[in-house]
Amino acid sequence: MKIAAIDCGTNSFHLMIGALNALGHVEVIDRQKDMVRLGDATFRTGIIPPEAFARAKDTLQGFRLLCESHHVDALLAVATSATREALNGGEFVRAMRDEVGIGLHVITGDEEARLIYIGARSVLPLGNRRVLLFDIGGGSVEVLVGDARELYFQRSLKLGVLRLLPFFTSETPSADERAQLAEHCQKALSAIAAPILRIGFDFVAVSAGTGRALGELASSLVSRGEGSTSRDKTERGKRVLFSDVFALEQKLFSLSSQERQRLPGLDPRRFDSILPGVVLVRSLLEVFHADEYVLCEAGLREGLIYDYAQKHRPDLRLFDEFPDIRRRSVVSMMRRFAAREAHAKHVARLALDLFRGLRPLHNLPNSDGELLEFASLLHDIGFHIAESKHHKHGQYLIDHVGLPGFSEIELRILSFCVRYHRKSTPKDGHEGFCDLPQPIKQKIRILAALLRVADGLDRTNRQAIQSLQIRIESKSIEMSLTAKEGSDLELEMWASRRKADLLEEVFKRKPRFSVTPASTISETFD
Repeated sequence: MKIAAIDCGTNSFHLMIGALNALGHVEVIDRQKDMVRLGDATFRTGIIPPEAFARAKDTLQGFRLLCESHHVDALLAVATSATREALNGGEFVRAMRDEVGIGLHVITGDEEARLIYIGARSVLPLGNRRVLLFDIGGGSVEVLVGDARELYFQRSLKLGVLRLLPFFTSETPSADERAQLAEHCQKALSAIAAPILRIGFDFVAVSAGTGRALGELASSLVSRGEGSTSRDKTERGKRVLFSDVFALEQKLFSLSSQERQRLPGLDPRRFDSILPGVVLVRSLLEVFHADEYVLCEAGLREGLIYDYAQKHRPDLRLFDEFPDIRRRSVVSMMRRFAAREAHAKHVARLALDLFRGLRPLHNLPNSDGELLEFASLLHDIGFHIAESKHHKHGQYLIDHVGLPGFSEIELRILSFCVRYHRKSTPKDGHEGFCDLPQPIKQKIRILAALLRVADGLDRTNRQAIQSLQIRIESKSIEMSLTAKEGSDLELEMWASRRKADLLEEVFKRKPRFSVTPASTISETFD
């Protein structure tokens, strides 16, 4: 099963496409990122401006095309801080739905933290250790404490790097502005320090683009001999020392905006937001007395996919078991409404035997045989509502719940086959049926006739009949049934005779059944 997760953040939009297996494991197929900077003006003006709408639309259109090229089975898309707080956030969500075709779910800060924890847990070496994780976005910082089993603390702070940019009045901030920003960060972080320190943690991790950018810049400093030399090459970018962050801060604030844009390893579009980012990371390490942080390479989008996996384990098993969407949707509906699966499968097999044996009379293509099989699998789902009139309840479920992968006319055929598998045969005066084209009506009559007989042949739900052979005569249809040794087929014979009325009407021949149990003489019923 292929799942796409889109994170419409305040600073960057991210797409991740992953293949999920029945165990919930994810194989990353594709990734895409674009720095949309949705919150550039939002935190100053309270609205998402038209130019940000346009950037978001272009990015999401590209994401949608990429999803379509990978034939994803589900698309999960969320929006965070900037959309949450903008006065026109609802308008933005509607525009992306109507103009791009992607429905965005605006999540709370707490839900964002929970999903980030799920994503981070998939990549961090937790074991019995607890992590204090900071996910630094453009509008907010999600702070959480958790281990491999449980999330102990979560909080969303309005310390995102784009939100902090107004502390600087120019592209080369003064020492006072830098000190004021550090004081602001430390105050906000200190307010949540007490409960975190009571819970305790074993290491600090930072996720999202700012933490990664600082790690790459710090690694570059080490390579040039400007930072700590205590790490080997394999550790660079995974562990970032406080001493390197502190040295990097001094370096970044000494450069002009043009020089920052030319720094190796830094996306030029981060030339301004990297300044509040480095002050924030230095402050959080100071407040929580940490000498380093570990770079976490997973976050919200990974969390979306793993959360989906946890909530849809049965569906994932179906994807592995039934790669074809049509068969998968039929089996999913059958199991969802607790149909008797052994009976449904046996009826489907008998119905297909009838379909193949009577092909000279009906001349229907194999695709209609598949529809008959699917109708057979679903014929008893109406029991989920009530035993009485369960054929009509089954038709209602197919009509209103839906089956992915089927056309509208195929759904009508399925629902009417289920409707007519018992009781009344198709009548032109029946609601819905009377509006169908004549060839479709005839197809439903034929398929329903076969399903009625197949259902009758397993009236006791014991799957006693093992095989079915058919011989077509000028005035009769001879059906030879092989049964399990010692089987009592009296009820099957009674039911199949009663339910063969439509078969006789459609094919203008009298159905006759002969039963051949092992080591006994054939009996003939007509």
